[in-house]
Amino acid sequence: MVFFGSSSISCAVLGHLLGSSHELVAVVTQPDTPSGRRMEYKPTPVCMDVTPLGIPVFKPEKLANNRELRSELAALEPDALLVVSYGKIIPKSLLKLTDWPINVHPSDLPRLRGASPVRTALLLGLESTAVCIMKMTPRLDDGDIMLREPYEISRDISYGKLELELGLIGGRLAVDALDSIAAGTVSLSPQDDDDATYCRTFDRRDTEIDWSTSAKKIESFVRAWDPDMGAYTLLDDNRRLKIWRVSIESPPEDILPQIPADAQPGQVLSFGRRVIWVMTGDGVVAIEELQPDNKKRMPTASWLAGNTIEPGQSFVPCSQGGRCFEE
Repeated sequence: MVFFGSSSISCAVLGHLLGSSHELVAVVTQPDTPSGRRMEYKPTPVCMDVTPLGIPVFKPEKLANNRELRSELAALEPDALLVVSYGKIIPKSLLKLTDWPINVHPSDLPRLRGASPVRTALLLGLESTAVCIMKMTPRLDDGDIMLREPYEISRDISYGKLELELGLIGGRLAVDALDSIAAGTVSLSPQDDDDATYCRTFDRRDTEIDWSTSAKKIESFVRAWDPDMGAYTLLDDNRRLKIWRVSIESPPEDILPQIPADAQPGQVLSFGRRVIWVMTGDGVVAIEELQPDNKKRMPTASWLAGNTIEPGQSFVPCSQGGRCFEE
């Protein structure tokens, strides 16, 4: 088997494969990328996991029309290709190396085809998702389903934790799928393209909080960017904060009479010893964990101990505040 993967969810699947009876003959992952303040080149998490094991690792800049890569993989005579969050479309020339190119996809296909199904599930506030093992085609995530396992999304799970949970399920299902291939007992179910939805890729410019949306959407939005990018917002005094955790929590009853009836979304209503209460489009959220620029993430209580904020201040769109996203 040849494994294609790059991200942390790929590592969760890879762990199951390395503990199975199936032989991993090669790994294909993304090239090293610059990271950190010094912009030093670092390998993908998958590469770091397998390099000590002596498994051949390929880091091609491109897959399409890469005859050298195809020749080297063909020489290994893989009985299956397993793809998990590799980061690029696998061309038909590589899919044809075996009768069983399969993919671990962390969504309830045909819903959320595409590159970011885990994060998109949280951004949409979905209550459930699934992990599917799919036989790959040259088209995007439209292959027949081999295995499917549903998963209920808890109201407090972050993107990082959800991705890990789905990766662990995907690893177990991937081993089951490879077992069925070896035994000749595969059962396939076609997808209904009429029910297909798609998700896109995101960057840091997508992480700004829109306080005019509902409290529930904001709570899900914040969880969708934890722990990698962080949802950000801007105070009207030009202080930029990442928000790491909020809860749908109203101020205590003794504070409620002090809140103006015409409070607007993004307005700071009050603050206590451990939270800041902010108006949303349909209610109130309490900021419980945040991060100022050039600092570590911290409980709101720690930030309040060294910073001031006044009821009536507002979190404003970055375009209004004049200090939009910084690279």
